Amino acid sequence: MVAEPEAVVRLTRLQADLVVDRAALEARAAETAELMGRWDTDGRLGRPELVLLAVNLHGWYTALETALERVARLLDQSVPEGGSWHIDLLAQMKLDVPGVRPAVLPEMAMQALHELRKFRHFFRNAYVLDLDPVLVHQRSSDLVRVSLPVADGLAGLQNHIASTLTALIGTA
Repeated sequence: MVAEPEAVVRLTRLQADLVVDRAALEARAAETAELMGRWDTDGRLGRPELVLLAVNLHGWYTALETALERVARLLDQSVPEGGSWHIDLLAQMKLDVPGVRPAVLPEMAMQALHELRKFRHFFRNAYVLDLDPVLVHQRSSDLVRVSLPVADGLAGLQNHIASTLTALIGTA
């Protein structure tokens, strides 16, 4: 069997893009965890830190969604469309697709991811940024709680891609 060059290029590109996406996710999660540690120690944060947490929540979820879109486009070859595409993308990525890819998102993270998605929508569309400290704390706690399982899911996908590339290139 001869490897299709298009498949090798597509998988190599996805693998490289996921490295960048994971680095962005890890940076936003680390900064959020550090700020949450200060919040838990001090009992509250000032407005600049609250805004920084909100920016991190937005950035983390956007990096995740970008990575998931890449997977849907380059592996599944099917990106959800329509008004609920953000929700449908999460549902698509929690599925194991035999012969294509493992599940990327763990079921245990889905509720928190939906809440983070809603917060990102609020943040992106707010004309006046009145941040509710309780909500920012809840969403930041969600991010800290699910960042490792999500990172593990992406790492599992990268391992799958690496194995697939090895098999494809080994047959050339």
